[in-house]
Amino acid sequence: MSAKSAIGTVAAAMLLAACAPSSPAYFGPQLAWVPGGPDPTAINSPAFAVRPPLPARPGYFETIKYIDNGVKYIDPYAQFFVSFDGQMCFRGLVNRQGGLFENYQSYWCMHPTEVNNVEALVNNITTVNTIRFWCVIEAPQCAHRYGHSNFLDESGWVRNSITAETRPFRGQRDAIEYLIYLMGGQVRQEQLGQR
Repeated sequence: MSAKSAIGTVAAAMLLAACAPSSPAYFGPQLAWVPGGPDPTAINSPAFAVRPPLPARPGYFETIKYIDNGVKYIDPYAQFFVSFDGQMCFRGLVNRQGGLFENYQSYWCMHPTEVNNVEALVNNITTVNTIRFWCVIEAPQCAHRYGHSNFLDESGWVRNSITAETRPFRGQRDAIEYLIYLMGGQVRQEQLGQR
């Protein structure tokens, strides 16, 4: 190996490391700086586990970790967590058709009490299956995006659902429904033929 190719290899490795999307710390909604308010960096607080775990079922933290591992299986930079104000949040390939311009600087969040149902959706084209949370009729635009603006992202800041790629998607759907239960919410209806 010549010195020129060794230098090129080292330079390429440094460039790839510098351009890789790092996993930023959760920065909370932009207005979380209000004095006396909750700490916007606190995530997965046990204060939001209002119901005890069911017998022979995992606890609050184990369920969050399972869901987070499912989204990381598809995208190592993705993330699932409970925000400082009790919302279930996803970061990564959320509500997108593709990750070409993903900058990982925004989160899609929804309160567990505003979830109507959770679907497990099969994608026969990419084979990367998804889950989708739908808002209740009483809160039709309950899904919110928080974070930094990305001028290449044309999706809005509010939606009626959140779609996230995950694996195993049916197990993830069941875990999210269980987490909603633990956090005091209730999945209100199932879609026919989705089980």
